[in-house]
Amino acid sequence: MNFGDKVGASAAASPVHREYTLVAEDAELEIAPGEVVKPWTFNGTMPGPTLRFTEGDNVTIHFINKTPLIHTVHFHGNHDEKNDGVLPQIIPAENYTYNFIADPAGAFMYHCHAYPTSLHIRMGMYGSIIVDPKDSEVLKPAKEFALVLSEFDPDNQDNFVAKYYPVNGYIDQYMGENALKIKQNELVRLYVINIGTTIPYSFHLHSTVFKVYASGLPSNDPIDAQTIEIGPGNAAIVEAVWKSPGTYMFHSHGFLEERGNMGAVRVLSDGSGEQLSESVSMIDWQYELQKELQKPTVIDYDNLSGSASAQSHSSSAHGGTTVKIVKGAWDKNQRDYYEPAEITVEEGAVINWINEDGVVHTVTSKQQGLFDSSIIAAGQEWQYQFAEEGEYDYYCIVHPWMEGIVHVE
Repeated sequence: MNFGDKVGASAAASPVHREYTLVAEDAELEIAPGEVVKPWTFNGTMPGPTLRFTEGDNVTIHFINKTPLIHTVHFHGNHDEKNDGVLPQIIPAENYTYNFIADPAGAFMYHCHAYPTSLHIRMGMYGSIIVDPKDSEVLKPAKEFALVLSEFDPDNQDNFVAKYYPVNGYIDQYMGENALKIKQNELVRLYVINIGTTIPYSFHLHSTVFKVYASGLPSNDPIDAQTIEIGPGNAAIVEAVWKSPGTYMFHSHGFLEERGNMGAVRVLSDGSGEQLSESVSMIDWQYELQKELQKPTVIDYDNLSGSASAQSHSSSAHGGTTVKIVKGAWDKNQRDYYEPAEITVEEGAVINWINEDGVVHTVTSKQQGLFDSSIIAAGQEWQYQFAEEGEYDYYCIVHPWMEGIVHVE
């Protein structure tokens, strides 16, 4: 059974055991009209599918890494160390099975925890989790939506202020015809998570004061709010009712609302006054709309090695000059990444890069397609022969602040 069989399932239908598959895949997808990006994803979308359990479920997550980089799945909530998604780090073409009891009830998130974690998150490796209370009386019947607030900068993922602040992976996707549609006086429940890496989101609904379960936990007493601050890595369950028909905005206060963090709720007139007898999930609809807008294309990699071994591009070359990828090179604050960072060799020379760091790296030419080591695991090496004179700038795809230069005379 894969994730799609259970997205949006009701608490009443919850089995004792639930089984899902998450696949780390690189993809090309659209994040804004005409803006195609290449994120790292779970199951080809950004965010990945919403996972839904009931409190007390025995959950199995099969994780498969189909990318050239190391990834993991870290789950918010209660679980033991081996299911925390930090260690082991799952190398290319390998898989890992997580198993835990869904606990406690609330709105949570999952994301990659490979190093540097903030980059893996910003690059798209995240999704939402909903754990329904085992006691069906804890939350009243409502129309339900999931909102994942994130950030993405196709120009530079290190920018503190990102170019885009999408909701569910596409800017302003709930404006116009795709507004969230509800009925007048109908209880609406929003599972809101902030997967961003920089600032709190001040989440705001127009024309209503709403109730909030802080940190997305129904165990907390709800408070009345006009705007609720949700910090990076945190969540909120928001419940609202609109008394008058109309179209009302929702967004995060600040510059984010001008950069994609804007949506609308369309409240339809309903004179019946009938209330929902059970919750209605719109999360399936949201995910289908997301895929329709993003138009994702998964990137398939040939000859992906489970051992992540680096292969030489110069089988005839022997000897050569050594460049070390130094210990701690993954840390942006260290500043020393390669030793030496700048090197001069003669035409035809071979350079051997040795990874003395504890995580994976690449040696990739800034001139597209010229040379690329793919993954160099800890303790491994890769070599390349420079056949022509010139100046060759290179960097690490996983840690793009790592830069070096080769002068060939």
